[in-house]
Amino acid sequence: MGWLRLRETLPQVQCGSVATNSLVQAVFSLPENDRRGGVALARDFARRAAQRCGYRGHHEDVVLVVNELTTNAVCHGSGHPVVRIFGGEEQVLVEVVDDAADPAGPRAPSRGLQLVAVLGESWGVTERAGRKIVWCELTA
Repeated sequence: MGWLRLRETLPQVQCGSVATNSLVQAVFSLPENDRRGGVALARDFARRAAQRCGYRGHHEDVVLVVNELTTNAVCHGSGHPVVRIFGGEEQVLVEVVDDAADPAGPRAPSRGLQLVAVLGESWGVTERAGRKIVWCELTA
């Protein structure tokens, strides 16, 4: 399954989780009033999402990726960060979306992004509808 094609065709969901054709999509919005505390909530969300989709890989890898990408969105992004997880038994795609003006992302990868690169099969930064999306694909 090619995630790049999948990422372009998945519908946008505002909240909650949806299971279709053994693919689970879960969405979490960080709280407006406590974004740093929201990172801990995002980690819990990632753990539950990995379980719900039946991902056979290391769930803690999904949690670490969500932690790093969400922390970057809170510290360096703008607007209201949203975490999206699309997954099944063999693959999980994590997206963290924010309103940062620079979709190119950081010029030099941080230690956190280096960790994301090691844990993930692939990762990158893209722009959709004026919002920055940092994504990582993990495989079992």
